[in-house]
Amino acid sequence: MRKKIILTILVGSVLTFFIYKIFYHEDMNIMTLGDGVGTGLTAYNVKGYSYNDYLKDYYEKNSILKEYITEFSNAEETTETLILKLQNNYTLESTGLSITQAISKAKILTVSIGMNELSHKMEIETKEIETYINNIEKIFKLLRIYNKKEIFLTSLYETSFLNNTKVTEINNRLKQLCDTYQVHYIDITDILKNKEYIFNNTSFYFNYRGHRYISEEILKHL
Repeated sequence: MRKKIILTILVGSVLTFFIYKIFYHEDMNIMTLGDGVGTGLTAYNVKGYSYNDYLKDYYEKNSILKEYITEFSNAEETTETLILKLQNNYTLESTGLSITQAISKAKILTVSIGMNELSHKMEIETKEIETYINNIEKIFKLLRIYNKKEIFLTSLYETSFLNNTKVTEINNRLKQLCDTYQVHYIDITDILKNKEYIFNNTSFYFNYRGHRYISEEILKHL
């Protein structure tokens, strides 16, 4: 009799566990950091629908989105300005929310940064690349102080100012940093090869189809 009771309790516990795993969904907080790629800036310098918005839609549709925080992103953001925000614990005047508070509660944190600062002239010097890579590592270190969950970094990609050789060199080093700090590296180097993703050839910003593609690449890791 006692064995039957114990067995019943064990079976009940196992069933409860699996039901919990199947039906329980943790509230999702999404936070974005970075430049115009993450904000959805278009070729016409207006904000469009970004890959982050598609991520938000996905979790909203599944009724598990709690917060979607985009206010710390800026189309003109550079690695240096982001580091300053993190070091000084930049706080939103409208809500009083600090950047470290937002980072600490994010379940998904996306970072797209570098295209704005590295695509401003025809020839990028080695010193600029080293500064960028060192800054990315500083950013990762600071982010990992406050967040141990899912962080995603989108790769750089080729433009008229950022040639394939430079992109490959930089991205290889970004991959290494991502491995070191357990950050998901999202490779979007081929995005400009698909004409359906491009607004026009005068800008390296892409359209909503390109952003939807990036969101799908991120969701593969989730």
